Amino acid sequence: MLHRLKLTRWTIMGEFSLLYTSICCILAVSFASAKVSDDTGDNSHVATVLAQSGKDTRYGKNLKEIRIEGIRYTHEDIILRELASKVGQPYIKKNAQKDFAKLDKLDIFSVIDIQPIEEGNDLILEIRVRELFPYLPFFSYEITDENGFAAGPGFQSVNLLGKDRFFLGAARFGGATNISTLYQDPWIAGNHLSVTLEFFQRDRFNELDQFNEIASEGTLRVGSYLGEYGRIGGRFSFLSIKSDSAGKTLSESNRDNVPTLGFFIGYDSRDLWSNPHRGWWNEFELSKTGGLLGSDGDFWSFNFDMRRYVPIIERHTLALFSLTTLRIGDVGADIPLHQDFHLGGTNSVRGWDISSDRSGKHQWINTAEYRVTLMDPKVLSLFGLTADIGLQAALFGDLGVVWDESDAFETDNFIGGYGLGLRFLVPFVNMFRIDFAFGEPGESFILHIGSFEKPVAQRFRVR
Repeated sequence: MLHRLKLTRWTIMGEFSLLYTSICCILAVSFASAKVSDDTGDNSHVATVLAQSGKDTRYGKNLKEIRIEGIRYTHEDIILRELASKVGQPYIKKNAQKDFAKLDKLDIFSVIDIQPIEEGNDLILEIRVRELFPYLPFFSYEITDENGFAAGPGFQSVNLLGKDRFFLGAARFGGATNISTLYQDPWIAGNHLSVTLEFFQRDRFNELDQFNEIASEGTLRVGSYLGEYGRIGGRFSFLSIKSDSAGKTLSESNRDNVPTLGFFIGYDSRDLWSNPHRGWWNEFELSKTGGLLGSDGDFWSFNFDMRRYVPIIERHTLALFSLTTLRIGDVGADIPLHQDFHLGGTNSVRGWDISSDRSGKHQWINTAEYRVTLMDPKVLSLFGLTADIGLQAALFGDLGVVWDESDAFETDNFIGGYGLGLRFLVPFVNMFRIDFAFGEPGESFILHIGSFEKPVAQRFRVR
């Protein structure tokens, strides 16, 4: 389960071993046919907890002890603090279901097995895990619709010092030059109070706005749980972007300095983070760029991100996504040109190439995917590393529009695409997508290759 849910971390696209992931994809296809009819194997996503049966007499018994086996790097308290089941309290079905989901979300184990064992009138909860190796040098790559392929060395830790802290550093060269670092501690205090620090440096030719761009950005993000399903937090970022051409920045010096302060509140009721079958993930974000912060831009942004997972039958899931971004200000006066949105490509409306002709300060992107699991995530060992690998097929449709003025929000400006694809559930990025999409007139089909689930990737796609 090497696919950690940390949204700001995911702004570093394609951060995983190309060789490792390619082998994982091949193995996923190889095992798919056998796995469709056989669910009895070692499957880290099938919770072997008591939650399978609500009538089991062990429910309601006092939990005497929690035993943890298999940890070599992880501190035991990292596991214990996540569990809904507590020593000295009755063991109930609701907590049994939560325990597995919470350990899955830690994203540092390839195997999680939870078994309640009777001991007289009490229960002992036995938790067996298999850890992911916490430190990994890797070959980092990135594929974007604008700049193509870039690759280089990287290093990451998914479990720094055994505390579920995440660190990543990478450098990529090719269609663009990118240097990036990321650190996150998911629980430093309180109710999952987390902190994320991120920095990137990018040197590329901006194809859509036609200028050579050198950009540096740092971001601090702080978040916390709000009750069981609520999420709340804020972020501060500072972007400095330099152009080699006049008229591409708001500043006459050809360098824009753009600070942004934002607040978000969300709701997450998904049954599993790594491969959800039911539930919601929603977020509202309000941010201010410039103003009292001082800036070469001055505008408000509103993000409404809604994701719904609807179970149809076993192995079949309907996933519905909608992203709306609204901004107050004028492009070229308050909003820098390099901050507008462009429609088309892998992470917005598939079946269309990304284009400078479709741009605007507002965006509305909608997606429906019907997913069929061909192979449940299966634990495999590769070169001494363990990971869970799965495979899905998907039918999808996208519909979107970008606009500046309200009169441009009309039917003729919407574009839509549809197609079919494969979803490899692989380490490091959660999902590796291969899509064959139709939509743009004059094109037979367009092949899209992307990392991460689409609603995640469309939040940080290159503008």
